Amino acid sequence: MKALRFILIAFSSLLLLAAVIAPRLIGPKVEETLQQQLGNQPNIELTGYQRGWFGAEALTLLKGKDGATEAYTAIQHGPVLFTHSGPRIGVIYGETRFTGKQLEPALRRQLEAYYGPLGTELEDSPLLVETLVGTNNRVTNTLHLLPIERNEGDQQIQFKGAQIQIVTDYQGKQQDSYLALGEFVRMDGHREALYLESATGSFELDPNGAGKLHLTLPLVRANNDSGPLELRNAELDYSGELVAARTLKVQTRVELPEIQSATPASALTQQINLPAIGYDDLHHYLYSLLLTPSAQRSWPQVFDRPLQMQQQLDIETANGPMQLQLDVDWKGMPRSRQVQNDKLFWLDALTGSANINAAEQALMQSPLVLQASTLKQYGLLKSNNGELSMHLQLDRGNLVVNGQPLPADLFILAMTSKF
Repeated sequence: MKALRFILIAFSSLLLLAAVIAPRLIGPKVEETLQQQLGNQPNIELTGYQRGWFGAEALTLLKGKDGATEAYTAIQHGPVLFTHSGPRIGVIYGETRFTGKQLEPALRRQLEAYYGPLGTELEDSPLLVETLVGTNNRVTNTLHLLPIERNEGDQQIQFKGAQIQIVTDYQGKQQDSYLALGEFVRMDGHREALYLESATGSFELDPNGAGKLHLTLPLVRANNDSGPLELRNAELDYSGELVAARTLKVQTRVELPEIQSATPASALTQQINLPAIGYDDLHHYLYSLLLTPSAQRSWPQVFDRPLQMQQQLDIETANGPMQLQLDVDWKGMPRSRQVQNDKLFWLDALTGSANINAAEQALMQSPLVLQASTLKQYGLLKSNNGELSMHLQLDRGNLVVNGQPLPADLFILAMTSKF
């Protein structure tokens, strides 16, 4: 018994000694690894780092297109880590939050639209990132978008939060990743303006954007001035392939198999292919089109960068199908500013084609009825057995419609005509 007691005491002492000494041994290695990783990220700058015995604190700037965002990270050194889910054995555990002192304007605008004004206390950060480096060649990063319970005027927002978890090995190769979106409800007075049922998705994406993502939205409801809209079983797919240095081939697919709305549309499928787009160009279009409100967009600024794109849009309606195919090669906004006195100067940098095929009744009862009527009156939309079709070919300002040359300004006039 004495021998057993001595062994237990010795073993406990060794564990205590390891818990005290290990953080001091791990700490410098953690700092070295962190600085190496940050040094390889051009959009992340380490602005402050202070190491203690059992942990460390770090300040970083996440650089965006329109400014930078400051983040604070509290780091624990292993082997014993105290996480939100309880004690764990591992190498590193970190919690990262926005400080609120410096936020990229577009990001602040998006967050404050739902969370309200953001303060400068860490507890006010609507995002929390947990990082756990285990002893089993696993690194788990979990982003939490915190719940919302907000009433402002006659608008109420309830959100059960979201979670995105990325699991990789020590070399950064993904092993298992998923996302979960909680139920979201926005009420304008007594009217339900937007409802999203809880949704899930899976993905396998490298930091360079290559990989796949799949998201399913079981139910989306919206009400606005155009009337009610309900989508069921909507699906979003993304695929990215690295085809050159800092260049991706991107394919997306949006499928809305069940649509109920004030329009005759009953289903929609849209596929977009970007055969080769650079990181900077992709970031530019995502920022300009997704993060910038439509009322604040400057279209010359949006299309400042080059873009190659193929798109196919299929819409099923109660009056028949509609289909649009686009193949666009846009060279970017011309740098010669003196030509901007010509409103159609941008056509000189555009090459592409478009095909429109639709049931005549469907197109004539769509939001494009005015343009369709004018194009049909000019003979640009061909009618055959109840179907309308048009083929466009544009080569640096030279427009051909249904095989016949046509001045581009005349076509734009027909598209924008109000009579």
